[in-house]
Amino acid sequence: MASARDTIYETLRSRLTSGHYPDDASLIPQVLSEEFEVSRTPVREALGLLERDGLLVSTQRGFTLRRRSDEEMLEIFEARAILESSAAYAAARRRSPIDLARLDDLIERTRAEREPAAIRRCFNLWHEAVRQAAHNQTIGELLHTLDAQAKLSAPWKTPLAEGTFDASIAEHEQMTEAIRAQDAERARTLMLEHQAHDRDTRILQLVSQMAATAPGASGSAEPDHVEKET
Repeated sequence: MASARDTIYETLRSRLTSGHYPDDASLIPQVLSEEFEVSRTPVREALGLLERDGLLVSTQRGFTLRRRSDEEMLEIFEARAILESSAAYAAARRRSPIDLARLDDLIERTRAEREPAAIRRCFNLWHEAVRQAAHNQTIGELLHTLDAQAKLSAPWKTPLAEGTFDASIAEHEQMTEAIRAQDAERARTLMLEHQAHDRDTRILQLVSQMAATAPGASGSAEPDHVEKET
């Protein structure tokens, strides 16, 4: 059974990576202990783990969200792309019939979904399946941390338009076929390209959002939907 610390950690991590807290939020151990109805010890331990993950910064009163410079964000995306492409390379060489069946199932589920949030969940599960097929726990753990840092720094937003995900679905299908064919170099190259598209989209969305909310900016409409699963 999960400990109180682990439960609180997972809950707070999900909140942090889904935009639950505003940028200036302060996470106070006493307040959180009352919310979760536990002592402050597991709360402090969970907050400490989130600080170790690079999501929080400790202050005198508690913890605040860690904000990163432009350079740091680019470093995160670069490291993430390298590890994701390494996972794809390893998956092409080590995948089992079960791994392939899992990837195929997720492609079919993605094609059948219509809701943006459900499609994003399938995308996330597909990437998790690639990491499992790589059979390299260290890569998986490092990517778990980098995923959270990327989500906190540059959350993915889905423009509410028809065909938004068509290109990404096609890329996932191409990578799946490369893994099936055990073409490790092609799987690596396709994943690098896929990660570059994700990086460019998220950075553009972030810059557009910053420009729209800057002092003196005209209008504050938000036509995009923040995807909580990515």
